[in-house]
Amino acid sequence: MVLSWTCIIVGALGVVGGIWLARDKRPASVIGGILIALLSLVPILFGAVLLAYITSP
Repeated sequence: MVLSWTCIIVGALGVVGGIWLARDKRPASVIGGILIALLSLVPILFGAVLLAYITSP
């Protein structure tokens, strides 16, 4: 249970950090921020699946 919540929190922080980086006006920062935000969705989905698996009867 702790692992799933940790994955969700770390993924959410990655998404926020990616969006913050993408707010910069340089093209490399925008591309990098979008890439970080998209890749940070993986631990969120993994944590959600793990949480659903643990809590299912």
